[in-house]
Amino acid sequence: MNNTHDLTSLSPWGPYSNRYAGISHIPDMKSGMRYDFFVVPGYYQRKALIPNVRYESDYYPWNVSNNYSFITYRYELEWKDKVYADVTYFNIDTCTVLIKADYVNNSDMDQSLSINLLSNINYPANYPKFKINNPESDEWHNALQYKILEHKIKRFDDYLVYDGCLRDEVRNNEFIDGRIIGKNFGKDAGDFVTYNINIKPDKLTGKIVFLYRADKGKNMTFRFTGLDQDKVINFKGTGEFESLAIDYNVATPGDKEIKLVSKEGPGLDLNGFLISNVSSSIRIVPQEKSYTPEITENSKEKYLTMKYKDASPYYGITWDADSSFIRGVANDELDNFFKEKIPDRFTKIWRGNNLGYYVNVYIRPISMKPKTSKTFYALICNGDKSSVESSLKRLENLKSTVKEESTDNLYEAGELRPGASQYILGQKIMQATLLTNIIYPTYTQDSFIRHYSPGKWFDMLYTWDGGFINLGLNEINKQIATEYLNTYTTPKNSQSAFIEHGTPLPVQIYALQDLCNKTQSKELLEYFYPRVKKSYDFISGKYENSTTRKLKSNLLETWDYFYNSGGWDDYPPQKHLDANPTLKDITPVVTTAQAIREAKILRMMAVELNKKEDIKVYDKDINDFSKAIQKYTWDKNAGYFSYMEHDKDGNPTHFFIDPVSGKNYNMGLDGAYPLLSGICSPQQEEILLDKIFSPKHMWTNFGISVVDQSAPYFRNDGYWNGAVWMAHQWFMWKTMLDLNRPDLANKIAKTGLDTWKRETDESYHTYEHFQIDNGRGAGLYQFGGLSSPVIPWFNAYYKTGTITTGFEIMVNEFAFNKDNSSLKATLSFDNATAAHQRSILLCMNPKNRYKVFFNNKAVNVKEQDKGLLVIQLPATNKKGVLEINAM
Repeated sequence: MNNTHDLTSLSPWGPYSNRYAGISHIPDMKSGMRYDFFVVPGYYQRKALIPNVRYESDYYPWNVSNNYSFITYRYELEWKDKVYADVTYFNIDTCTVLIKADYVNNSDMDQSLSINLLSNINYPANYPKFKINNPESDEWHNALQYKILEHKIKRFDDYLVYDGCLRDEVRNNEFIDGRIIGKNFGKDAGDFVTYNINIKPDKLTGKIVFLYRADKGKNMTFRFTGLDQDKVINFKGTGEFESLAIDYNVATPGDKEIKLVSKEGPGLDLNGFLISNVSSSIRIVPQEKSYTPEITENSKEKYLTMKYKDASPYYGITWDADSSFIRGVANDELDNFFKEKIPDRFTKIWRGNNLGYYVNVYIRPISMKPKTSKTFYALICNGDKSSVESSLKRLENLKSTVKEESTDNLYEAGELRPGASQYILGQKIMQATLLTNIIYPTYTQDSFIRHYSPGKWFDMLYTWDGGFINLGLNEINKQIATEYLNTYTTPKNSQSAFIEHGTPLPVQIYALQDLCNKTQSKELLEYFYPRVKKSYDFISGKYENSTTRKLKSNLLETWDYFYNSGGWDDYPPQKHLDANPTLKDITPVVTTAQAIREAKILRMMAVELNKKEDIKVYDKDINDFSKAIQKYTWDKNAGYFSYMEHDKDGNPTHFFIDPVSGKNYNMGLDGAYPLLSGICSPQQEEILLDKIFSPKHMWTNFGISVVDQSAPYFRNDGYWNGAVWMAHQWFMWKTMLDLNRPDLANKIAKTGLDTWKRETDESYHTYEHFQIDNGRGAGLYQFGGLSSPVIPWFNAYYKTGTITTGFEIMVNEFAFNKDNSSLKATLSFDNATAAHQRSILLCMNPKNRYKVFFNNKAVNVKEQDKGLLVIQLPATNKKGVLEINAM
């Protein structure tokens, strides 16, 4: 995984579209191109359900296996389940997908329905408008293919480039290759870039021709060295891209280095250079997109084949319905255009703006009596022409391999405790949503990758959400979870400490701890520890040029990198700071509090790996950060830890106060986050637990409010302010186990599961957050990111063979027996925190009662429900063995 951020174990066929839900094929990972296939059910000559992934469109991720062997979407033609279609995509192999469409008429009326099978080719958003039209012998090098690029005056983001781009990378489809070196590169004398190039024997003499842009009327001067040259060159600015040729003459072929060092100027956009012995300029021509494939139709045998100009494979589609019509849709979008054209039954090509083209197999009419169902099949495949033609003949044989029960059960028989069934639908839809929120192409680290987004409306990287997606994947498929953890972490020599987009809160550290507790893999820990340590080092201010620890108080802030400290967009004091950029050096609590817990987790990992020097560093950080929070931020009058203002010299001065009410501005979860760190006094702990679980403050019928309901700046129409989210509740849930308050942990998880069940059962949607006044879901309707804690909550309390700890315990090894009626586990503890009692949850076979020992001594155990054990461990930090046996 060191050389990629992609999810490499996945098939080239998957639910990768960011436009219409179905299944997609990646013809070439490097290209960013994607072939989409999707089904549009409808009423014959009336209505079509276009499954747009960006807004509610009557389709629902319904059931997805943990390895993508099948993917099912439900289409509601008449709500709720009166007339619907379940469309399942079966991944037969890397070149073949079988589609099964189950149509159901549960209404009391006869129905006349239709199916549209649609497919198209998609170019990446950054697909360049122009290309170079020089002779083939000219060798093009994009400017970003550098060996080293350094700024003379280091920039705050030199080692945390947003979105994992390369340093000074600018992406736009106006550029050759869609990207350049920009961002005022060269504005400081001494900025430099080096390249390794290979001079071939037939190019010992020639020219390097640069393609560049400088501001009109401005010049950029560089010193050019390499290829036996040492000269000053001048890039003259016209405001447009220009060519600049430099002669060279070398004695021998082979690998050479060239270097550009800035001398003066306002900054340069450098697109790249040619190595040529025939050209002194760069000729640029338009690059067209080719949407329409060459199509071979066979309506009689019900198949067609397609070949797209810019994709290497052939594609084929075949189907088993009798009445079908093949047509084309020459338009970029279907949401309006397709629906407007429905009355046109006979036109071979529906002509629109010609900015896209969909091949459409129209199957109609499908006549259905009341209370009946019908099933139809299709097959799509890719490969060379002969293999596609051969695969198309497999439809009938493959139909017989699909069993009805293959998509029924999310959990194995006997795996769940009593009471689990009420939550199954919500869990099934959550898993389906999380797994189908995967997109290709996403760009990072000089490549296109497959990436799980928080939701397909959020077609982007997102560090904070990505950590929670990882926690969900840890429960679903550990191989994919491992690869996704790799997506956001970087190897030793990467320019970026981690992949940063949005809130710089590296939940990946917690996801690694969780994954290690589930796998006990030493190899996993050895690989990921140095990678996640880099993210901690950056957040804690130790990484080169990090600005997070610039204040003398040792309180951390990440405002230079993003406006959002804890993922909570409109959290009141944070929102105030964002709206008033002149206010500087005001620190939140969450960043430092999280850093303490992250340091404690990494310290436990360092102990396992015998990283003695790292342990010393963590100990100092934990001490410094804990002292800073306690010394400066506790507001005993408010009963919260406070945002802290600093003077121009970086010294802490006073609490950050709401200018309207005069109250402390941090009455909310940020002000309670030192609970997570494990650094509160007993009195502070008591006060903060009351704040979180009191209905007068943060507790509601649907979970924890992010903002204290008694605060003057609380509102019920905000995004985070006045809403319940699952993400921070997950942190508090685990913290309650560390604090030996399993009753409060249970309250969080059970309320979260009930809130989730109530909304998902009703709407079939997986929302971002829940309104405090009525518990209804809101925000993005197919959201998988920050809502993923509902999966570990369900498994912790209902899936047998599950062990759940807080943050202060590492599960070094464990083994359940076959029927989950006994367990032996080795546990180690966070010994940077004083020894105290902690709780863990064990979900065991509900048919038995149990006795529990830790280091051969009986421990307190409460059977909260049949098979659900709440174990109170003794106050120790010494590694020990936990044994559970049926009585």
